[in-house]
Amino acid sequence: MTTADAHRAARIEVIAPSGAHLSLDAFDAGMAALRARGCSVHCAVPREPWQRFSDTDDARLAQIHRAARATDIDAVMIVRGGYGLSRLLDRIDWGLVAASATRGVRWVGYSDFTAFQLALLARTGAPSFAGPGVSGDFGVAQPDAFMLEHFDALMAGRLLPLQWVEEYPGIAPALAAPIEGTLWGGNLSLVAGAVGTPYLPAIEDGLLFLEDVSEHPYRIERMLHQLLHAGVLARQRAILLGAFTDWTAAPHDNGYGLASVIAYFRARLPVPIVTGLPFGHVARKAVIGVGLRYRLALTAGFRPGESPVTRLEPL
Repeated sequence: MTTADAHRAARIEVIAPSGAHLSLDAFDAGMAALRARGCSVHCAVPREPWQRFSDTDDARLAQIHRAARATDIDAVMIVRGGYGLSRLLDRIDWGLVAASATRGVRWVGYSDFTAFQLALLARTGAPSFAGPGVSGDFGVAQPDAFMLEHFDALMAGRLLPLQWVEEYPGIAPALAAPIEGTLWGGNLSLVAGAVGTPYLPAIEDGLLFLEDVSEHPYRIERMLHQLLHAGVLARQRAILLGAFTDWTAAPHDNGYGLASVIAYFRARLPVPIVTGLPFGHVARKAVIGVGLRYRLALTAGFRPGESPVTRLEPL
């Protein structure tokens, strides 16, 4: 069976609940790439922006509700992230979106879409999927093979297990036995921004995954402190760090960087912190079930001196 045959029935509604197009060429290429994979794709997103957003607040809200009411689709994907969903959270009909998810519609996205995913989980308990966007992931010359494998699996109705090498060996935590919990999180800025609102899920004994882009490590540390002081980090069974990309070191950092932040929080927290999760504002992006149960295991390298190997699998 070809990839196109596997996706013949995959019907996707594409929405832009946040930022305006950064590149119409990338958007058009992304739509074409999805159709080339056999997906039936519909999109009513305007090509011209409203301010920095894809459309007015009312129109973007209507995009979400129209997709949630649709009974002839299998998935909802976003054009891109940016900013905009925070303006809509108190106006979204979360029961309507949850009913869509209950019917089996997969709501997929990342970046600013984290705000939507956290709120959906907090307000209804319904799951969604952290995964690729149309323009940034499909609208490139060669979409990443790893991302495509995970996307294909999701469109076929399943999630793939993940296995990767610990990114910061030597200070990695030891997990004596596999642990299980609800996997949740996403973009660190959006998770930290939800503290103190009704849109942060109250997850106990969870597996919290985090990533971000264009944030210097001191800002990452500050946001992690917000989650620490709010009691969020200590309530988890593990913290999984994905990619933190596109930041520039300052002359006065004096060796301070992301490794320093990780070492600092590993010393302060009894909760294991695992690094290297293949997710974030990067091409090699897994699809992760937000609000679903996962099992996490960390083992030593196969040879002395090798980095630990992490395995994360849906239950």
